[in-house]
Amino acid sequence: MKRILDAPHRIFFFAAAVQILIVSAWWAATLAARAAGAPPVLPSGLEAARVHALVMTYGFFPLFIFGFLFTAGPRWLEQPAPARRQYAAPALAATLAAWLLLPAAAASPGLAALDLIVMLGAWGWMLGHFIQLIRTSRAPDRLHAILVACALGLGLVGLAAARVWILTGSARAGDAMETIGMWGFLVPVVVTVSHRMIPFFTANVVPRLVPWRPTWTLAALAGGAVSHGALVLAGLAQWTWFVDAPVGAMALFAAWRWGFARSFANRMLAMLHVGFLWLGVAWLLHALQSALAAAGAGSLGLAPTHALAIGFLSSVTFAMVSRVSCGHSGRTLAADRLTWIAFLTLQAAAATRVAADLWTGAYSALLVAAAALWLACFAAWTWRYLPFYWRPRADGKPG
Repeated sequence: MKRILDAPHRIFFFAAAVQILIVSAWWAATLAARAAGAPPVLPSGLEAARVHALVMTYGFFPLFIFGFLFTAGPRWLEQPAPARRQYAAPALAATLAAWLLLPAAAASPGLAALDLIVMLGAWGWMLGHFIQLIRTSRAPDRLHAILVACALGLGLVGLAAARVWILTGSARAGDAMETIGMWGFLVPVVVTVSHRMIPFFTANVVPRLVPWRPTWTLAALAGGAVSHGALVLAGLAQWTWFVDAPVGAMALFAAWRWGFARSFANRMLAMLHVGFLWLGVAWLLHALQSALAAAGAGSLGLAPTHALAIGFLSSVTFAMVSRVSCGHSGRTLAADRLTWIAFLTLQAAAATRVAADLWTGAYSALLVAAAALWLACFAAWTWRYLPFYWRPRADGKPG
């Protein structure tokens, strides 16, 4: 276990993997209890659905993101890999805060608010270090790193809104926590990383494929996410289709242009492409949701949100973290049978959760099934990958 701090991805991915099991098991149990008639409220009195949004948005995704950034970010910026003293303390603080977030929220709002202070401090520390890397970099292309830093800054704003919600019960603060976390933080980060990495990875695997990643596509995808969030916060959710429809169509075009069909020659690569395809689907579902609201013609419930959160964000993160974990443990960049089955299970979870809001007659059963599939996916993935983070590299190299 002493190797857990040998490289940034080890500690951050280890912490995120443990956290995802904690919060997923809790939510699956909560949904099962609710299906049986128990009220979805924590002992502290906090609304379970809001806490679910909090721990899923801010509980493990940031740990995966920081692990990736302190591994790939220095390469983007042509900077040396960070020394242990630069990431160990904030990583351990962020880990502790993440692992205690759900128990604190269950115990009392005061403890949860205190926990979030630690989390905000750790985030701020790590973001400050990343900004310093950008400032001192002489790399010709720093755009992706700058956009990720801006999105992380918005994530801090969303986390601060979460603390206000916990302390005051303000619905407006709770909405800000969810909207900023999704549209200001997670979607821009994952879109930016996808724009930089998917064409590059694909060109390394698919013969005669030239990487295609014009800046305007990144501006449209990241800007579209922030614009959607701003409209929602302004109370104009019925008009987001002006943004959602064209950006969703452009995301599907990008998926095609990046070589979606040819990616299935390599399962590790295919996972990234399938995950990105969900972005276009989710955005078009959001467009339909908005148009229905404008026409007063019904709702798709949370189907668009979960197409985005499970289909896009979780699938791309699953694929990216699997790739980094294999590469930086000295293993082949390939998805073994268990990884591929876990990924397909995640796709089933996404489709089932979307279907729950579209087939309301089976809502409760589909909700529980989606949670069970999600938990099965990450239980299998964790069983395979967690040992990578405390074992020496398979190729004998340091790191």
